[in-house]
Amino acid sequence: MDALGSLLCLILGSAIPILLLFLLIRRGWRQLAVAEAYHNVSRRLGLPVDTRGVSLHGHLGEQRIWVGQVMVGHGPARQMLCWGVLDHERPLGLGLLLRRRGLSEQLWRRARGPEIQIQPELERRLEAQGDEASRIRSLLDDEVRALLIRMLRRWRDLVVTDQSVRVHLKQPLVHTHELQTLVDDLRALSSALSSARAKLPPPTALADSTEGWAELAQRHGLELESAYPAAGGSVDGRKVRAGPVRTQKGYRAEIRLLFRPHRTHGLHLQPQIDPDGYWSVGQDIQVGEPSFDDAFVIKGYDPEAIRQLLSIEVREHLAALGAAGRLDIDDVRLHLSGIEIDPEVLDELLTHAVAAAVAMGW
Repeated sequence: MDALGSLLCLILGSAIPILLLFLLIRRGWRQLAVAEAYHNVSRRLGLPVDTRGVSLHGHLGEQRIWVGQVMVGHGPARQMLCWGVLDHERPLGLGLLLRRRGLSEQLWRRARGPEIQIQPELERRLEAQGDEASRIRSLLDDEVRALLIRMLRRWRDLVVTDQSVRVHLKQPLVHTHELQTLVDDLRALSSALSSARAKLPPPTALADSTEGWAELAQRHGLELESAYPAAGGSVDGRKVRAGPVRTQKGYRAEIRLLFRPHRTHGLHLQPQIDPDGYWSVGQDIQVGEPSFDDAFVIKGYDPEAIRQLLSIEVREHLAALGAAGRLDIDDVRLHLSGIEIDPEVLDELLTHAVAAAVAMGW
């Protein structure tokens, strides 16, 4: 019996470190596989490759994409989650929220609203909310419904809002083909939603503002997009959009300007009061103007190059924009949100946005 007990102790004593070694190797292999998948898909899509191997991120045309881990919540409730999220080309402006039934309400900060009845097969899987039930049902046309069902089968935890399509992943994807499929699904659903939205009339609350948007578009050489209503087009080779955004407090406006091709600087400029978000990279940079440095967090590859880029003229335009709303700038675009919907205000801000891009040489 003593001999048998000794043998069992020997086996257990050997098995435990072997198991720990196996788990350690498995974890390391998984991290390498995830990094390789991010690298492969980023290169396919023409996105910057994350040298840390922790995310796939960048811009696909006018759409910003992120696949990777992100810290959500505050204090003891903070947790690390893995998301795949793709912004729409423009906000849908319908107060839309679609989410898988039973998905934890801790995963977003939006209060529960009245549920809208939708197509029965979808309703068994999804909760739907929005400002106007008839428009939400029209938005969910045959193509959108088919894509939603397909995505729910592949990616169980799905959330769709006015701003984005988001999938919550249990863990990072380790295979290139899985990650590519996720990106393709996000793009297909967002595109179908945008196409369906363009066929709808503007929200009832904004129907009377079409004339003001038309005048704004004409003054800046843009086209009226009556479905939203909004103004969009190109100014000196820069794609520009100005349109409404549905927020929890009502409708506000935003401006998006895509810069012309240029040498990348790793620039990220955002309000100083914001936490360091999961889009942010680089080191903090001071430009030497106290009011500007107090207003914005600035990051980039080369501090001196960033300081030269943000000249006095550029800073004057950006300060005016930042005083009117939330200003976010990176190598690809300028985004100003939370603006008052007023044609005169938007007229001035569009002028500042284009002037800033011209002064930057972007």
